[in-house]
Amino acid sequence: MIKFLILGVILMVQVLTAQELYIRDLPNGAKLIVKPRDDTEAVALHVWFRVGSVYEKYDEKGMAHFLEHMLFNGTEKYKYGEIDRIIESLGGNINAGTSKDYTYYHVEIAHPYWKQALEVLYQLTMKATLDEEMIEKEKPIVIEELRRGKDNPTTVLWEEFEKLVYKVSPYRFPIIGFEETIRKFTREKLLKFYKSFYQPRNMAVVIVGKVNPKEVEEEVMKTFGKEEGRPVPKVQIPTEPEQIGIRFKKLKDPRIEKAYWIIGWRVPAIGKTDYKGLLVFSEILCGGRISVFYRELREKGLVYSYSCGDMGRPRDNIFIITATFPPENYEKVKKRVFELLKETYENLTDEQVEEAKSRIINSRLFEEERVENDAFDIGYSYTVVRDLDFYRFFDKNLSRVRRVDVMRIFERYIKEDKYSEILMVPEDGNKAE
Repeated sequence: MIKFLILGVILMVQVLTAQELYIRDLPNGAKLIVKPRDDTEAVALHVWFRVGSVYEKYDEKGMAHFLEHMLFNGTEKYKYGEIDRIIESLGGNINAGTSKDYTYYHVEIAHPYWKQALEVLYQLTMKATLDEEMIEKEKPIVIEELRRGKDNPTTVLWEEFEKLVYKVSPYRFPIIGFEETIRKFTREKLLKFYKSFYQPRNMAVVIVGKVNPKEVEEEVMKTFGKEEGRPVPKVQIPTEPEQIGIRFKKLKDPRIEKAYWIIGWRVPAIGKTDYKGLLVFSEILCGGRISVFYRELREKGLVYSYSCGDMGRPRDNIFIITATFPPENYEKVKKRVFELLKETYENLTDEQVEEAKSRIINSRLFEEERVENDAFDIGYSYTVVRDLDFYRFFDKNLSRVRRVDVMRIFERYIKEDKYSEILMVPEDGNKAE
């Protein structure tokens, strides 16, 4: 009874917060989303762009990530290093992230300084100089980052796994690109990419925290609002064909002492009808210490660690299970995972589903107490899912998931004859043959 009362309270809170979003389409095509909050003294300012590595042509591989580096190397107003100094002097934090589907820049700062932070983000994202000398200085830095990644066995593992899953989709390429493409970047190429995607019609400004929405709109109009909106290039991202059969690859690496394992299935894209059922399915399997996998794999000593979840992709999404274990445990672990999947499907109860939904909603509520997490979820919903209702009515829609919806995930997607699997073992780890 208490469980359902808590769920009801959370749903009520979510309905209230959904109504608080202040959304404006600026004349130049930019989207402004403000969520004022009186429960905090902080403000998170995010600028999101619908561009990531899947939007690149082959000779541009790594360009979205490279541009993220370059934007911190000087703007029309700020010299190299000045942006970090300004934000840090105000007690704030500034950073950025590039993925396969999006790029975003963000500042978290105390509310008296949000206008200064907005000006910094405006200069950073709209007024980068892309100095030729700085481009040449940045290339070896990014190439060294790429090489360090190759020195990490888990980076190699994930890159090989995505190449195994995707044969057509650009998801098969690494975000950082390739040494041969990075070396050939020119200012002309970078500027063209920058002007094409870093512009109002391809962006969202998201601000969450102790602010007045009308005042925010006025300030945004003085900065991002005065930029020219241009047509955004139409990038054709090929759809990955349906997988037929099982794909398996084994790697040997002398740098490791335990086995690393990933297995994955194609599942609904984020935001699709079945997606909420997938989240509940994932929570039941591996959501914390009361999950099926924790009890049956971790507590019983079959694995050192495990995880599961989907990639949150707007197309060609995958659900993955990962684990590390002694190499000789490989057959036992794989067999037990498939047994647990079958047992969970056959024995699934309404109570398990309700408990999983409650845990997801509670976890989200706690995470979004931090303004940066709240802003991220809003930006992701608009930019990647392309539907703000995914954020605004997440809890309401999740509450509608029933046992039959979770069972449908098993039936439609988690097949014993259609998955991709990769195993990495020590160089002499022949026990996992």
